[in-house]
Amino acid sequence: MLPALNLGNLGRRLIQRLLPLVLFAAAGVTLAAEAQPPGAVSVADGKQLLRDCRPWVPTGLSFYGRLIPSRWDSDPDTLQARDSFGQANMDLVRQFGGDAVRYQIGMPFLDPKSHQYRPDYLDEVAAAVQLARRDGFVVFLSMQWQGRTRVRAVETMPGASALRAWQAIAPRFSRDQGVVFELFNEPASVTRPDPQTWELWRAGHQAIIDALRSQGVPNVLLVEGINGGRLLDGAPDLKDPLGQLIYGVHPYMRPDLSNAAGWNRYFGDFARRHVVVATEWSHFDRMCGNASPGAVQQLLDYLSRSGIGMLAYGAESPDSRLVSRDAQGRIDLTTFEGRACEAPNAGPGQDLKSMFTRLGQAYRSAPVAAACHRPSP
Repeated sequence: MLPALNLGNLGRRLIQRLLPLVLFAAAGVTLAAEAQPPGAVSVADGKQLLRDCRPWVPTGLSFYGRLIPSRWDSDPDTLQARDSFGQANMDLVRQFGGDAVRYQIGMPFLDPKSHQYRPDYLDEVAAAVQLARRDGFVVFLSMQWQGRTRVRAVETMPGASALRAWQAIAPRFSRDQGVVFELFNEPASVTRPDPQTWELWRAGHQAIIDALRSQGVPNVLLVEGINGGRLLDGAPDLKDPLGQLIYGVHPYMRPDLSNAAGWNRYFGDFARRHVVVATEWSHFDRMCGNASPGAVQQLLDYLSRSGIGMLAYGAESPDSRLVSRDAQGRIDLTTFEGRACEAPNAGPGQDLKSMFTRLGQAYRSAPVAAACHRPSP
């Protein structure tokens, strides 16, 4: 044992400030020296997602209003979402009872080697993150490459462009573990990919994981399933030295994804061994032929029982059918109760709010996890 040292008040204060960081480092996670803002997200034992050290199943909304930079052209729906983005988005998440937001961010505008690179765009993304964090929400940043960017896709699986984009932007948010990085939106493939396709998926994501950890980025990383985010069954292992890796799924209804057997096969069995979050979902009217409102409620119940969170997609657009607006512009949540699936103002809004309310109550009543370490203020 070392002899006692007479450090005085200054030394004691220094020890009190550093000791939590030493304990956290001993657990294998690197943190910034200052205290984390509220809403810090972490993974315990690879199987339990935590928010401020309590077991947490995320709930909230996914927005595309920050997908494109200012002064960039796109379709009218995306332009309207961009130009109207602001506090009203946060208020809508709160109306649903959610605790997280997901922002789709445009890969072509963040990759420094892209012809469409816009250095100021990162500041716009950062301002949106600050808005949500100030309102108390966890933020998921999802790297988006698809059509709303109005840029021809350079890769449909994570590759060099996604890697460069994350290396450029991740350090900006690395001191706030209330920001989760969703590495690549909807990796593309056929319904049942072959081993070579899975290897492309694995190698692309692993390269990003390795690069961010070598940069000292400690944030939770989220990897989406293949086949447009639907399939996780058969996914090869990914290695994260910090153990802060979770997975995403987009369980949009189609004939083979409309009952528990299909959900188990595509992602549910996988979710028994890993943390999984549904980072996109709604029930568009074109999906009514695939699944009835009763099946929608069964899906939401299935996700809740399985501990799979939900970030519902597209509240900016009436196509998502999450909300309705009256003649005065007042917003209400849609419902399927007493309405046909294709009826005006029919939708899953109220069902989502009920799900979010139950999961929020469970989070607030959950005990602090013994395995969680956070720096003290």
